[in-house]
Amino acid sequence: AKQLHEHQSEVKEKIGQLENRIKNVQERIDEYNEEIDSLNAELHEKRKKLDDISANIDGFTENIRLSSGQIEENQKRIGANSRRIQELDDERSALQKQLAAITEDIVTELDAKLKDAGYSSAANRKAKEALDTVLERIKIFAAGRANIFRDFASLPSHPEKDAAQFGADAVQAFTDLAGMLAELSAAVDGYTKTTPQFIDEFLSPEGIITRKRGIDASIQDNLSRADGIRQESDALAKANGELNKKINEYKDTLAKLRINQAQMAQQITSGEQQVSTLRKTLASEESSLRELQEELYEENKRKEEADEQIEECEEQIAELEEKGIAITRELNVLDKQIQECNSKVSGKQSLLQKKQEEKNKYQARLEKLSVDIAQNETEIRNVKQNFQDNFSRDLMEFEERMYKITASSAELREKLSLTKQRIQELGQVNMMAVEQFAEEKERYERQQASFDDTKKSLDNLTRVSEEIRTKSSELFLDTYNKIRRNFHNMFRRLFNGGRAELRLVDPANVLTTGIEIYAQPPGKKLVNISLLSGGEKTMTAVALLFATYQVRPSPFCLLDEIDAALDDKNVTSFGESLRAFANVSQYIVITHNRKTVQCASSMLGVTMEESGVTKVLQLRLDEDTINGRVSYGSDDDFVEEDVPPEEGIVIPPRPPRREHNPDGTLKESAENTTQAPSAEKEDGAAKIQGENAENVDTIQAPAAEETVQEDGAH
Repeated sequence: AKQLHEHQSEVKEKIGQLENRIKNVQERIDEYNEEIDSLNAELHEKRKKLDDISANIDGFTENIRLSSGQIEENQKRIGANSRRIQELDDERSALQKQLAAITEDIVTELDAKLKDAGYSSAANRKAKEALDTVLERIKIFAAGRANIFRDFASLPSHPEKDAAQFGADAVQAFTDLAGMLAELSAAVDGYTKTTPQFIDEFLSPEGIITRKRGIDASIQDNLSRADGIRQESDALAKANGELNKKINEYKDTLAKLRINQAQMAQQITSGEQQVSTLRKTLASEESSLRELQEELYEENKRKEEADEQIEECEEQIAELEEKGIAITRELNVLDKQIQECNSKVSGKQSLLQKKQEEKNKYQARLEKLSVDIAQNETEIRNVKQNFQDNFSRDLMEFEERMYKITASSAELREKLSLTKQRIQELGQVNMMAVEQFAEEKERYERQQASFDDTKKSLDNLTRVSEEIRTKSSELFLDTYNKIRRNFHNMFRRLFNGGRAELRLVDPANVLTTGIEIYAQPPGKKLVNISLLSGGEKTMTAVALLFATYQVRPSPFCLLDEIDAALDDKNVTSFGESLRAFANVSQYIVITHNRKTVQCASSMLGVTMEESGVTKVLQLRLDEDTINGRVSYGSDDDFVEEDVPPEEGIVIPPRPPRREHNPDGTLKESAENTTQAPSAEKEDGAAKIQGENAENVDTIQAPAAEETVQEDGAH
């Protein structure tokens, strides 16, 4: 029953431990689920942002396409306007020729008419003066008579004599006016005779002056229309400039959006990998939880079984107690019967009293001896059993030594007490230490040999890793410095000046560091490549590409619209560099630029004459045709510059040189030799054993335990 209760306590303790472990695992599962939900929410937001970026990219791409289409349409209109202006210029030239001819005709005809009419400017001037004189007299006369009539009309009364006189004066005035009018008519006739009559012919609708005015009007209209068309062309050219500027801005924004898109896609991929890792960890934790729950179920089942066994034992104990009570009652009855029998034989006992007394003496002595023997046997059995229980050894194995003991029992008990005290001070003793020591010693020696081999392998691997790291750093820096120099000089070639640099982000870790690109086009300051314009970025990338190919060329290279952001000058520089490197690598260039096409030795065109049917056209150009169309500059005047080494670069030191034995194996150095402490421990155990042969089993255990501990430490 006691063992069952102890077993029940152990099961309860284990159940408590399992419940705590299940609680911890459940908490970790909840944390993982929360982290997964958080990551999924972040991934959802990032996917939405990625969709927005993709939509913006599509929008900017469509804007670029529409703007490019508008530019092409404007260019067509500008070309049409140029042709129309040329037509108007031709038309105006013809009209000007007609104007010159008709002007010549006017001069000729006017001179002839003047001669035929006998025109005299002096006579004309004299007639005009006479006409002006008559007109002035009429004006003065009319004004004077008007004043007289006004004064007469203002009088309050008019005597008949004055009225008659006024009437006579009025008649005379009109008579004088009629004479003046006759003079005016004569003066007009005289002036008319001195004025040429052919002027009306010139000014008539069919006259030569009218035709000249019509030509003048046509020329003016021509000029107005040409000016309007030129203004329209200027407006279209200005609009194209604005559109090109917008396209460049769109392309810059599009490049940034694509970078953001790539970064966002990378973040989403990283997040998905993190979620996947968490899900695997969660699955592992859930599997552990299921195992713990199953183990808890088994422990609960064992607890129930232990409870049932305890109940059964308690029932059996109750039954045994009842049986003991019944037996006690029966014994009491038997005692009474014995007393009755004793009373019956009491008479006979007196006869036997003397002998009984003697018997009692012997019996008492016998009983005492029996008790002593029983006690000694019991004590011996207890000692043997305790020794067997405590030390798992049979005490009779040491029977021969018993006869060699000469000390008294008190001394032995005192020595036993001291030994027990030492044992208690030493702690729990493993009585199987002797057998385990041999096994552990053998296992230690195997593990020590394995450890030595592993340490040697680890040292070799560490040394090889250091050598590889040093050699890799040297190779990387050698290639890096070559590319730095080539990049600087290639940049100067393409930009006709300036400088470019490659910089290590972390010079102390050359194998894991990143590389930053800095460029300084002519007339600008040194900045990161991200701050350059689209064309400058492209040319810088081309310079880096060719700088790399100068160190280690590739068999072929595919370039997809690398010249899209370049102007004609930069396209020419790019083409020259491309032709210069064509003798070491084969370049396949996808392009829409005519200048780039002129640099090719072979052209492949893809067209779709029919819907769904793609046709490939190939044209190979001979060297004379290529050289006849494209002229390349000479590198004789170009002087390459050296690039100063980058500061702060750290190369890992090389490990010490390894020495080999004649058979090819590595020599063992003193610092790499590992001493096994097993012999010392074994000697120590032997020394302890020799101190007290009588207590050898008690003393051996600490040495064995110490050896095992050191083995575990190794």
